[in-house]
Amino acid sequence: MNYVIRKIYKFEAGHFLPLVADSNKCKKMHGHSYGLIFELSSPTLIDGMVCDFANISLVVKSVITNVLDHKVLNDITGLENPTAENLALWCADVFCHEFRMNFYRPNHPYHKERKDQFLKLNAVEVQETPTSFCRLELDRHL
Repeated sequence: MNYVIRKIYKFEAGHFLPLVADSNKCKKMHGHSYGLIFELSSPTLIDGMVCDFANISLVVKSVITNVLDHKVLNDITGLENPTAENLALWCADVFCHEFRMNFYRPNHPYHKERKDQFLKLNAVEVQETPTSFCRLELDRHL
């Protein structure tokens, strides 16, 4: 048995794709209303939850959506070529690092329970348009 949770976020940002052909419309600056989905899983629950949604939001809002919202993504370190695929990987890397820093420090109240929980970041999805998505499947242990 495995429990899977998903949390959805929104942000607005502009970008251009410097590596595409000059004839590609994405070569020019444009913007999107992005959707961002984080999927976590665990076979065990702590206090009846895989992870408190508020804890996921604490990380995502502080170091991802607040950093990206109403910005030019190309200006963010590590996102100089901000395709949906590169954005998904950047978000996954930032989330994993910050989640571990916030919830796995020995002085954090959740440390004792979390160190015994098999918690994973399964996937990060980036939605650029209503019909265009990238799903990065990770299977990263948190």
